[in-house]
Amino acid sequence: MLPTHLHQHPEPPPGDPALAQLEAARATAHHGPSARRPRQGNALCLSGGGFRAALFHLGAVRRLNELGILSSLRTISAVSGGAVLANLLLHPELEWPDPRAGGDRRVGGFDELVAEPLLELTRRNLRTPALLSRVRPSGWGRPDASVQVLADELERSIPWWGTDLREHRRSHGPVVLTGATEVGYGVSWLFADPHSVGPRGRIGDHRLGYAAPPPGLRLVDAVAASCAYPPFFAPLELDGATLGLAGGVPDPDEAPEVREAIARRIQLVDGGVYDNLALEPVWTDHATVLVSDGGAVFRGRPAGSVLSRLWRLLSIASSGGQTARLRWLRASFSAGVLGGATWSLESPGDLAGLPGPDLVPTTADGYAPEVVGAIHRVRTDLDAFTPGEQMVLGRHGYLVADASVRRHSPESVLVDAPARPPHPQVADGQDVIAALRASARVTALGRR
Repeated sequence: MLPTHLHQHPEPPPGDPALAQLEAARATAHHGPSARRPRQGNALCLSGGGFRAALFHLGAVRRLNELGILSSLRTISAVSGGAVLANLLLHPELEWPDPRAGGDRRVGGFDELVAEPLLELTRRNLRTPALLSRVRPSGWGRPDASVQVLADELERSIPWWGTDLREHRRSHGPVVLTGATEVGYGVSWLFADPHSVGPRGRIGDHRLGYAAPPPGLRLVDAVAASCAYPPFFAPLELDGATLGLAGGVPDPDEAPEVREAIARRIQLVDGGVYDNLALEPVWTDHATVLVSDGGAVFRGRPAGSVLSRLWRLLSIASSGGQTARLRWLRASFSAGVLGGATWSLESPGDLAGLPGPDLVPTTADGYAPEVVGAIHRVRTDLDAFTPGEQMVLGRHGYLVADASVRRHSPESVLVDAPARPPHPQVADGQDVIAALRASARVTALGRR
């Protein structure tokens, strides 16, 4: 991803009242005054990473459902590929158990309403039609043509996503926060469904302010904005003058005309540009934070051309911001500030005692290095994924989530369900490598 801050602004010296106001706005950016209350509830963060991340998260969330964790969540925060899965969990027909009641704690309808639609969606190439819209005559004069086509393609696969965000109704389940990056101020912009703030939900950021979603802003628009990775996709644009945003805090030395220009043309891109782990909306006020990271694995690379070095420097800046967030989170776990666990594509997973075929060859921790390396190299894209790729990513997410939660956050497990990893046909390491043989390659016109 790109650097975590697209714009840097000078701030007043310590003790300045303007700085205090700005820091107060940051502290309450996503939950208002509740951010000052004691930590409460469990949160799940689903990272960006295109369809690769969505499939990896599917396996992880499947296991969290079996363990009774999914139904206990207060909030799901997600960006980009994670937002694809998170918004499927908004399906109004999902059966969320009442946390106050006993009995089965699993969410009913998970396979039919979440897993199967996601698998069908990720078999399609959504990236190429959206990108081609920028060069077709129908897209000329439309600055956000590619992101609008992406939204339309997503709605074609998931028709109920065409519902207005403000009108989406369900009786149970966690709040779902879909994150985008607001370009003008370089901060996290949130789309929150009506379950978060009644009666219409909430959109905005701590700089521009917040408001109820306007009529006509669909669930699918939020997902598309969260996935609009620059420069390949144009930003989703909103006219802030019509939104009624309130409560935002500008830069202390900002000219009014600058703020007016930003608000007049609010530009939203991939949420992972600012916070690819989707951590910021939940890390200040939740008691337990679980993070599923399906994003790119940062690896060493020799020096190249000037252009490749520039891209490398941008990647380092982004990776550094993400690493700092994870270190803060894990330090908070160690200090007892909050509970939780993290897992990622590069987690080998402790598979000891799990049923089913062994992964061969293996290390003491689970996967052999060459198997883990093949999973690392799976492309980050909105192109079509093969059934083999889908199975490998789903199984891997299931295994590493189970291992991490049991090791680092056993108190969050409500049902001691035995692990039954899906897709045993890709349990053997050599089968994984075969299924992912061409997975690293990104093709110009897509695979389907």
